[in-house]
Amino acid sequence: MHEEAPAFSTLVPVYEVAASGGAVVEAEEQSHSLAFPPAYLSKLTSSSPKNLSIISVKGDSMEKTLLDDDIVLLDRSKTHLGYDGLFVLRHNDTLHVKRVALSPKPGHVTIISDNRDIYPAYEARIEDLEVIGKVLWYGRKV
Repeated sequence: MHEEAPAFSTLVPVYEVAASGGAVVEAEEQSHSLAFPPAYLSKLTSSSPKNLSIISVKGDSMEKTLLDDDIVLLDRSKTHLGYDGLFVLRHNDTLHVKRVALSPKPGHVTIISDNRDIYPAYEARIEDLEVIGKVLWYGRKV
């Protein structure tokens, strides 16, 4: 899909993919693009716009931070789990958007849902995870 960017903007691809506690990825197909001012993107990341993409959030595991049907902007160049943050992870062909924290256990991270009353934190081996990217921004319907 090739779209022309409006003047003074950068297009970021939006994919028909959802990350949640159980979204199975069958295909990652671009549906459209969203335009961002380049200066705004440069405040979010020093990464090239070609490393950015937008996907949907499904489910309630990250409430109150992220709600069902929010969209998130990912930097796919940020895949190192050596620092805490919000990431989109693939585990067994399922996408998850989760808070990741360093674990005291070598080779592991702590996977944290913000809705902790329903979804307790757990340890995961880094080698069992594919990091899709770091969440930089989110958008929401009102």
